[in-house]
Amino acid sequence: MTKILRSLSDIRNHFSQNEIPHYFISASNFNMMGMHEWVKGWKNVTLIDSFDGKHPHLHAVPSRKAFDSIQEIDLHLLQNGPFASLQGERKGRAIFLFFDEEVEALCERLGLEILLPPHRLVHEMDSKIVTTEIGNQAGVKSVPNVLAKVGCFEELERVASGLGRDWVVQSAYGDSGKTTFFISDRGDFDEAASRIAKEEKVKVMRRISCTGTAIEACATRWGTFVGPLMTELIGVPQLTPYPGGWCGNELYESAFSPEIRRLVLEKTRAMGDALYRRGYRGYFELDFLIDRGDGEVYLGELNSRITGISAMTNLSDFCTENIPLFLFHLLEFDREVELEIDADAFNEAVLHAGASGVSSQAILKYTDESLKIVTSAPQSVVYSMDDAGRMVFRKAGWHRRDALGEDEAYLLRIMEPGEYVYEGADLAILFLNRVIGNGEGGLNLHGEKWISALQESFEYRNLRQEERSLVEFINHPAGIKSGGRRS
Repeated sequence: MTKILRSLSDIRNHFSQNEIPHYFISASNFNMMGMHEWVKGWKNVTLIDSFDGKHPHLHAVPSRKAFDSIQEIDLHLLQNGPFASLQGERKGRAIFLFFDEEVEALCERLGLEILLPPHRLVHEMDSKIVTTEIGNQAGVKSVPNVLAKVGCFEELERVASGLGRDWVVQSAYGDSGKTTFFISDRGDFDEAASRIAKEEKVKVMRRISCTGTAIEACATRWGTFVGPLMTELIGVPQLTPYPGGWCGNELYESAFSPEIRRLVLEKTRAMGDALYRRGYRGYFELDFLIDRGDGEVYLGELNSRITGISAMTNLSDFCTENIPLFLFHLLEFDREVELEIDADAFNEAVLHAGASGVSSQAILKYTDESLKIVTSAPQSVVYSMDDAGRMVFRKAGWHRRDALGEDEAYLLRIMEPGEYVYEGADLAILFLNRVIGNGEGGLNLHGEKWISALQESFEYRNLRQEERSLVEFINHPAGIKSGGRRS
């Protein structure tokens, strides 16, 4: 019998009475922080125990194995997690950050229903080339670009002749800014030549001076529900070694004009509707680029999954006062419910109140080139800052809404003592209740103080000779935005 949900209150009650286990299976619980407070029976099954065994809704399955991918982590968690002992034909529902056909097959054997579109479709939608094509079809244009095979600098000059002399080149599938290349001369190209030439096709864009944005939405049979619009921090050197790498976000009212917010919402809704027509259902994230010269809003890229802003979205003031956006994703995959809720009305409410309050997050990566071992790392708790600029423990907590004071921060530790760190390794995520960007691509004074204190809270040592001789491959546990990519 179909259950009709006619209000947000009905949705809240529906999930508070849920009897089917829901598992978020990933390297850490970062992306779905706080979801256990909305969905009865929610459990995070993770590789990393950011909470030292104290989180009541987290089951950690640590390993010293060097994993090649997040999909390998998924398999490890499925094979060694709490699933084999569960009873019943359908043992629960699974949500992943990244997954593949092998993960799909193992879930089928375990009796876990994956609440995501098929991997083949997710992978197709994830391509920057496909994203550009979908945007063109939906009337959501990208920065002027060409899609072409580029084997040498002369070929780049030829295919990009109408795009000026300053270009951004991206491969179809990116990795947190590692496959975004800024090229203005042969020397720039030569540094990235091997990675560009191996691609069947790359996206070559005119380089513009722009403001980055991020927004999440959910494509459903009832329409596309859209979340609040956020700023992006890209390539901040204190946070990431990658010039094009995502490293944080901010959510506050004055970041964008009402006109920009409405335009981005309309473009996001158009993209969501286009994705649904192509068979993609559920949660996704879009980056839009606002040209600082003429104010034009361009489509940047698509992440066809939950992402590194999912915690910011679903723990925002708006979602806390209404419902997390991600609940629409869960409902889309539940054929026993129907909604009588107007997506357009929900989106209008987001336009008017989605950016209430001020919140930000900073993703700290290890920026040094040397390989070291962590000897000391901060706890995942609420902090304040003392007069000497040091982070000091204030209270325990599970997510950013446990630290709502203007002088407080919530820290989620990713890297533990005893772990190897290497250039680009994720160390921690810091959630604050202040603007931390300076509007020019860097940190403001408040952001600099907190990031400096966070950096100082980690300690390292050099590898001993016997350790160095054993290190042939070092695995990173997870790219926290989108499984290793920007993400």
